[in-house]
Amino acid sequence: MTTVKKGQEKQQSALVGLSGGVDSAVAAWLLLRQGFRVTGVTFDLWRASEPGSTESMRSRDVIFRAKAVADRLGIEHVVVNGSEAFQQFVIDYFVDEYSRGRTPNPCVKCNSRLRFTLFSRIAREMGVDRIATGHYARLTGEPPRLSRAADREKDQSYVLAEVSPTLLRHVLFPLGELTKEAVRGMSREIGLGEVVSEESQETCFIPDDDYRGFLRSKLGERPGLIVDVAGESLGMHSGTYNYTVGQRKGLGHAAGRPLYVVSVDSERNVVVAGPEPAGSVGSVLISNPVIHRPAVDTSTAVQLRSAGQPIPARAVGHDIIVLQEPATGVAPGQTAVLYGHDDVVLAGTIAGTRPWKASDDSNGAARTG
Repeated sequence: MTTVKKGQEKQQSALVGLSGGVDSAVAAWLLLRQGFRVTGVTFDLWRASEPGSTESMRSRDVIFRAKAVADRLGIEHVVVNGSEAFQQFVIDYFVDEYSRGRTPNPCVKCNSRLRFTLFSRIAREMGVDRIATGHYARLTGEPPRLSRAADREKDQSYVLAEVSPTLLRHVLFPLGELTKEAVRGMSREIGLGEVVSEESQETCFIPDDDYRGFLRSKLGERPGLIVDVAGESLGMHSGTYNYTVGQRKGLGHAAGRPLYVVSVDSERNVVVAGPEPAGSVGSVLISNPVIHRPAVDTSTAVQLRSAGQPIPARAVGHDIIVLQEPATGVAPGQTAVLYGHDDVVLAGTIAGTRPWKASDDSNGAARTG
């Protein structure tokens, strides 16, 4: 057996996802400062796209900027073709969910179905110890489990919550304790200002963030009825994929009151609208739960969409979350993440909901779709 003498410890290595943006660039720089041997990796998600298309040009820009970051930091950079997996696990999933009247979160699915799985596989093949990204999240405890970032305004634990805890044990989040402003300052300090870009908030595969136009190009026009909760016709729609639960725009008014989407029935090709209280939810049923920690008895809250505020709640088993106050705009297909204080307890896709009943202490006891 070969022994390692003191002072000759093996240098730790890390594979860092580089997007050409500020966050991933600073994450790589921080790991270099900590003594890691860093390799940058960028996924080419649009290799099969037509040359000159918006997607192809965007992918080329990402790769160009990521390479510029790697050169500035003096690290190796590799580009990996992930286009087929991206098409299957993210884009096709996105379109299929909308065709079924559901509202998916593609970033959550990209992280859990593609990005971290592919990162881990590449790291194993390259013999790299850890993988790292520029996400704002923390891993706390032993073994390390997912928690919110110190900067709550930038926290991204929600979009990471469906990633397997087994995978996350090998991940580093160098920005977890930092604020966005501090990260920008570091970027300027190390001379990356003219190289990196700010991260886009748009869905990466939808030009101009026009998801309705994107879905129309995939699913075509599918006209049908918009009805109220009593079944009376309110008008027509051009496709249920244009609507999501909680949506208000484009539904008109009745008796001077605004209407909201209460449900989307793709099988009947009907959108149901009503006053906001009609869509109040008391519990959610989740599918494919990902368990991060044992549930705690107090201070638990659920986040039901990426920009949503946490709602006091408790878990019943691993697939039902009971709300302690009513919530509106809860859309099947989105991700529900249960937190205990700042720690992620469990997460899963919202498969169904149960209406809120103020006088019913058993909110959520029954499973409904």
